[in-house]
Amino acid sequence: MPPPPNLTTTIATTQDDLVSALRLIADSVAQQRQIAANAIIFHPLWMAAAAATLAVVAKLLYADRGDWPIVGTTGAGCLMAGLVVVRALSAGYIEEAERVGTWVWLEAGEAKPDRDRERVVLVSRFGDRVIGALVLEAGVVEGHGQARTRRRATGRIRAWTVLTRYRRNGVGRDLLERAVLECRARGWEGPVFDRDHANSKRLVPRMFHAPFETREKWAKEVLREVVEEEEEEEEGSGGKRGRG
Repeated sequence: MPPPPNLTTTIATTQDDLVSALRLIADSVAQQRQIAANAIIFHPLWMAAAAATLAVVAKLLYADRGDWPIVGTTGAGCLMAGLVVVRALSAGYIEEAERVGTWVWLEAGEAKPDRDRERVVLVSRFGDRVIGALVLEAGVVEGHGQARTRRRATGRIRAWTVLTRYRRNGVGRDLLERAVLECRARGWEGPVFDRDHANSKRLVPRMFHAPFETREKWAKEVLREVVEEEEEEEEGSGGKRGRG
């Protein structure tokens, strides 16, 4: 029996790697449509409206036992109409996925007149298959006027995703750990999640944002833990060298 494939995290250096990373990122955005749909369907207000609609249908159409078929089919029709509305409300994530999964999006943060930018795309492979991706960028902003100083760059994560079947297995954390190391190697602060990262768009009404905010909070907490662990390791290594 051949040995199982290795899990590795490296910098994407080929066009094939970058294309695979973009596809994963686009897929993660498209999957937000299902999150949005569930947030709408299971929202108390939506469920109350659905229950009220079914109650009205029953009240208007039910007179005796023989009316149950028409009540059932009419109620089902109302529920189907509601699902069509849900589908329309969450459709924006498909368009957003098409926008994100492009070279234009990847290069959107490239150098501007007052800014030098550097980008690193990390990919995790299980054997030959790319199963995770992270886009890390940093820009050094120059001051204006006579005193043109350069501030230390901050690494910003524009995208972070793992193929669905491999999530919750440490692959995403490995990507974040590598992102921290890349920031340290380049003298960058951070990393932090970019305010306009790939999954930041909220394309449904605010009342349905709770699942998105929960996921955002979780991602930031994982990143904070990874950064703190790396800082503790650096302090421990420095202490050992000092005693030596």
